[in-house]
Amino acid sequence: MDDEGAEFLERQGASDRDFLALDCISATFGITAAWLGHDPSVLGDHWGYHRRTDDVDSEWPVEQIGIQRRKPEEILSEWYGLTADHIHHADSRRAEEYIRDQLSDGNPVIAWVDTFHVPHSSFHGQQHHSHRIVIHPGDGDGGEKAGALRIVDRYQGSLFDGFMESGTLFTAMSSDALGEARRGDPDWRNRTVVVKAGRLASGKARKEACEERRQERFRSVVAENAHSFAGADLVTACADELRATPDAFASLSPVGTIEVSAWFGELASQRALNARFLRAAAETCALPLLHDRAADAEALSRRWEMTRNYFFLRFRKGSVAVGRIADLITETVTLEAEWNARLRESIAEQNGASRDPVTGLQPPPTAGTALCRKPR
Repeated sequence: MDDEGAEFLERQGASDRDFLALDCISATFGITAAWLGHDPSVLGDHWGYHRRTDDVDSEWPVEQIGIQRRKPEEILSEWYGLTADHIHHADSRRAEEYIRDQLSDGNPVIAWVDTFHVPHSSFHGQQHHSHRIVIHPGDGDGGEKAGALRIVDRYQGSLFDGFMESGTLFTAMSSDALGEARRGDPDWRNRTVVVKAGRLASGKARKEACEERRQERFRSVVAENAHSFAGADLVTACADELRATPDAFASLSPVGTIEVSAWFGELASQRALNARFLRAAAETCALPLLHDRAADAEALSRRWEMTRNYFFLRFRKGSVAVGRIADLITETVTLEAEWNARLRESIAEQNGASRDPVTGLQPPPTAGTALCRKPR
């Protein structure tokens, strides 16, 4: 990479040490994006809900509702031109050879592990659980230290930056439990992802083009999400179904418990990422009101995490707990709709639009309406 290009990437202030996430998928891709010099806040560039189209058995209605989470690979490709190499290795020996080669080339490697075998995990020796970590290149030593490899885990539930014995790592990667993951998931044993930089233009022209594309991308993404907040009615319908027949949902299998908990957890994580994204948009587009909307998104993240915790602690109380969970879902979705309405108003207010006399809301931007002012 040329010096000017490196300066531009450094100026974005991206740092894997600054990036945390409430889910391990976002955490690993955020770390690798930052390692390549890119701002990982773009992983929060979408919000909303949709009905799942894959045929997966479910026990609670929320399991049939997805959240609008695009694959991190797609996001990083669109924003930064990054590519992701997914490989399912035949066995742990070949996985190890591949990982060491990548580390020698300076590439971080995302790997699936079973937390039962991961010393820094709270599940160590107690529970089998699929998790993702980043195996980090070292400072000229391929990431190795006396037979160990450097592991970076920026998932907030298991923060860790240190070394793991290679034998322990590859045992965790090849655990049979990874072949029995969440419903509809593939066999996660001996799987890796390596994210790499695409072909970049050089010099001042590339710098200016990247900055312009970044501003335009923020403008379009904020507008699209703010004016097409999707699927809130789907989630409300799920809550209504739980509330109408709570006895029917008063028990869950171990797999069902994991699925429902994961649903709440993914929402909490995505709203936290949305907050980070809105702060980046506020700075990039000189829209200070978006900082307030970012604070709203963080509050929503905390509410979804609170609901998840309530589910864990009180679900065994039966139908009464199911009814309360349904109420919490409805309350939070209502707050999300209000958040999105305030987001629309904030955008329009910054751009001097007038309120609609009927709805009381700011009208959506028409074609050609600028959502952001370039920084002066």
